[in-house]
Amino acid sequence: MTAPAHSRDIKGIGRYYGPCGNDGCPLTDIEAPGLISVTNAQSVIAKPALVPAAAKSTAAAAWDLLPAMVATSRQSPEGPCARRRVADRCGICRFCLTAQIKAAHKNEWEKAADLGTRVHAHAHAEVLGGALPYDEEVAPFVAQHVAFLEAWRIDLDRHVEAAELTVVSRKHGYAGTGDLWLHLPLAYDATTGRTTFTGWDRRRLWLLDGKSSMKKPVGTVYADQPLQLAGLRFAEEAVLPDESVVKVPRFEGAAILNWRRDAHALIPQPTGRDVFKAFLGAVELQRLFHGQDVKAWERVDAPPVVEPKAVA
Repeated sequence: MTAPAHSRDIKGIGRYYGPCGNDGCPLTDIEAPGLISVTNAQSVIAKPALVPAAAKSTAAAAWDLLPAMVATSRQSPEGPCARRRVADRCGICRFCLTAQIKAAHKNEWEKAADLGTRVHAHAHAEVLGGALPYDEEVAPFVAQHVAFLEAWRIDLDRHVEAAELTVVSRKHGYAGTGDLWLHLPLAYDATTGRTTFTGWDRRRLWLLDGKSSMKKPVGTVYADQPLQLAGLRFAEEAVLPDESVVKVPRFEGAAILNWRRDAHALIPQPTGRDVFKAFLGAVELQRLFHGQDVKAWERVDAPPVVEPKAVA
């Protein structure tokens, strides 16, 4: 995930957009905590695939540490490290091994998120002509991005409308970052969900969001992805690099661009007004959760019943 200038991660509630501190920032009037990010709102939706993925990572970590687990199996489940700071723990006792196994899935997801951030940065630089230090792990993904641009005969000067722009919906209280606005020779039929080739000289504006993965098949998509695309598509304003504001243009369609080390796939998705309405529901639900102070909820007990005194 990228970290745009107008965004910040707030402890306990995730990413929000607000003032960036630059001169002329158009979000200076946004009150705290700010505009909820598109992906923050999207994250309120349950993702069934996460549980088996976490179980798989945990099981793999346990097998990798099996000899050490056997060696420490007679130790106390807690031991002296249970009350030590993380920096002071030994790393080899039963408690430390258990903690390492429990954290395996989180470490794997954080590694994947870091890779995604780097891939996006290099892909962005490739489109805008910037230069970043060579990254051996990222290079195959960037090569696939270049292959995508070449396959669709993209002229960077003529066909790229924008990259990594903050989009804002003051009306609905959210903001996000669009990866790529690109003119493609494709038409999208919202009724049938079919995409057709229009001709190399008959291009239309599309919204693309890039997704990288080391393990997932290139055709992988998820049911909640259209919500993210719809939120980006129907925001009212976009903030340019010089902090000026323009209206978000009308898009022909929106698609996920999957990057893998040895392949890429452009996958159009439904992002009509019905999907946007569902996304706004996620915005409202997440904002409700973030505004709740659950610690203030107090238990209420029934008052004691006073038994009448017996008459002598």
